[in-house]
Amino acid sequence: MNRLSLLCCTLLLSSSIQASLSNLSLEYLDKGSDNESLKLDLEVDTLERDMTSESKAWQLSASGQKVNSQLERSSSLLISNATLQPNDTEATSYNLTFSKEFFSGTKLSLSNSLVDYVNNANTTQNNKGFTQTLSLEQDLWNNFLGRRDFLDLDISEKTLDYKKQSTEFQVEANLYTFVADYLKAKLDKANTQLKKEALDRAKKRLSLIKRRVRDGLSEKVDLYSAQTQELASRESYMSEMISLQSSLESLSKKIHRKVSVSNILDYKLKESSEVQQVEGTIEDNKNYLQTQKQIEYLVDSSKKADMGVYPSLVFAASYATNNYERDSSPISDGVIGSDNNEVSVGLTLTWNIGSNAERLSKQAASIELNKVKMQSRKVLLSLKEQESSLVKRQSEVETLLNSASERLELANKTLKEYNRLYSRGRATLDQVIRAEEELISTQQSYINYLYLKDSNFSTLAYYRGKLREAVLK
Repeated sequence: MNRLSLLCCTLLLSSSIQASLSNLSLEYLDKGSDNESLKLDLEVDTLERDMTSESKAWQLSASGQKVNSQLERSSSLLISNATLQPNDTEATSYNLTFSKEFFSGTKLSLSNSLVDYVNNANTTQNNKGFTQTLSLEQDLWNNFLGRRDFLDLDISEKTLDYKKQSTEFQVEANLYTFVADYLKAKLDKANTQLKKEALDRAKKRLSLIKRRVRDGLSEKVDLYSAQTQELASRESYMSEMISLQSSLESLSKKIHRKVSVSNILDYKLKESSEVQQVEGTIEDNKNYLQTQKQIEYLVDSSKKADMGVYPSLVFAASYATNNYERDSSPISDGVIGSDNNEVSVGLTLTWNIGSNAERLSKQAASIELNKVKMQSRKVLLSLKEQESSLVKRQSEVETLLNSASERLELANKTLKEYNRLYSRGRATLDQVIRAEEELISTQQSYINYLYLKDSNFSTLAYYRGKLREAVLK
């Protein structure tokens, strides 16, 4: 009861408006955890796109190995036991390679190998060797000129575009739900105000009837009727207060702070709506645009799957130089450009016979693409049908609003006249109560029509992908 009393006091002070649909929507878009989570997910998606573009970095490979061997040599079988020398060798090798793959389907590498060979049984064989090799590989078929690699870049970029559009759709869907919650709270606030006014009238009427019964001007049955009406009005008011409190709690959860009734604007006669009517086309719908972006990256994915059935034909070329020295370092005369060199070229064909796995992957990609195209068409058709029905309903709501406005004026006049007649003893209390009930019903109808108008405006803007323009000012 204390909470309801406090809410009642706040309701009476609601003329000092601290916020509105536009302000609360901006706060929700900025601070709502639903939207913050989507923004963080999009940051991760952006990093994944960047990872694809940075996947062909320079690589450095370094290795070292030491081998101490006393294995018997096969050549020792040809040597007499008298001249046989044991095999006791040590070999220490180091390798340093720089390599890079390019998005053109090219791989370039520079390899440097240093070997220190020691023969403990025959020191005349000791030496140090250095070999430097520059090699190039290029796919001439499956990944000709990097067509598959560039498709990977396009797919990652278009996938990010799809996820951006998907995020926009999810954010707008969240905003649409938030707007619906706000409008529900606004409707509850208006109904609560109407119930409060009805309760105040019931209290005044009960006070009047008590005096009239005491003065002998009214019967006790009128007092009983007035008391019943006052209790019914109080119950109805309390029920609306509970509904309003629930609506405010729903908004509070979304923006993570307490939303009071003063943060909700009033529904007033012939005032402009907080939701603007915006022009647009269904083709701008965020969900439809999301499917279009999805189709774009699936088209490239299907192309990549088509290329998967092609064999790989790799052209390879290498240029190597080396040098061996017994006492000094072999590196200076072993680098590229020395007289000791070797050039080699070759082709390597790799073909999965039958390519069954690749063909199945191609079929799966084609099915996925056709499925999304079908979904996109159906989304557009459904949206157009919903838009057409909503425009028709909105026209009907406007007609109802005009009718309710006239009826509201007549209901006010009727209640005023019955009160005047009752005070002169020319009308019964039941007639006054029925006139009041008719006024309350008319007021609620009018408020409901205003609510329907706002809801239709927001839904239509949502269908057309213009909800932000309709809500934010």
